[in-house]
Amino acid sequence: MLKLDEKKIRKGKPIGLPYQGSKKKISKKIVEIIKQNFGTDKPIYDIFGGGGAITAECILNGLEVYYNDLDKDITNAFERVISQDREWIKTLIVSRTEFTEIKAKENKTTDDFLKLLINSFGNAKASYMYNKEISDLKYNLAKEIIEKHDVFSGYKQTETYKRSIEKYKRLQQLQRLQQLERLQQLDEVKATNKSYHDFSDVSGAILYLDPPYEGSNQKGYINSFDSQEFYDWAFEIAKNNIVIISSYSISDERFEAVYSFDKARSTIQCGQSNKAKNEKLFMVKDS
Repeated sequence: MLKLDEKKIRKGKPIGLPYQGSKKKISKKIVEIIKQNFGTDKPIYDIFGGGGAITAECILNGLEVYYNDLDKDITNAFERVISQDREWIKTLIVSRTEFTEIKAKENKTTDDFLKLLINSFGNAKASYMYNKEISDLKYNLAKEIIEKHDVFSGYKQTETYKRSIEKYKRLQQLQRLQQLERLQQLDEVKATNKSYHDFSDVSGAILYLDPPYEGSNQKGYINSFDSQEFYDWAFEIAKNNIVIISSYSISDERFEAVYSFDKARSTIQCGQSNKAKNEKLFMVKDS
């Protein structure tokens, strides 16, 4: 089993894009587990990088990291956010009408992608985050807070916020995006959009792998993700690298759970909720 001294975890909130399947809630622990068990001298390959939570945490910890995801929309969005300022971030809030118009566009920009992501229910980009009856009210109040009060982290102290009964999830999303500005003062992030097969020649590195759950069709793969083919690949590349896989279960007996996040539950995948499953880290047995 891998060890974790939680007292050494970086202070502050985890950062990354709001993205389905994101490991943002446990990203600080994952990176600290890597540091404490495998050191800080090896490059880290975040091959199924998604919203960039692990990549961002690696950068904040001063680690060399390579950010990759097959979905170019999400990597473009990550690069876009860390290159902009808070005034631009404010423009990502859109009304229900604007959301519908953007969704109907045939050719969407990176900003369009982010607007759908931030303003959608469950960050699924499918439906507006508030129902029709209250959507205008929520939109107008959110706009008033960021324009009149010009705040992100302190919005809960404003009179505008206190007048509302419900929380402002959208402002929470913007606050987290604003935190990504910290990466501008650190390393430049260069994303790639390759299949995991393209990293077969990597040697002497740490590969953090967060693939789609078994049987799912996630993260840009056109066809259903072949988990067994992936496990075969991971087993082989583990001969020359440290390979860590995030999942809640792995059917291949060559792998074993080496750490369990008892308070972290798997997110919704393909319309099915895995509420009873704990997120875990897996490695090749005896590796």
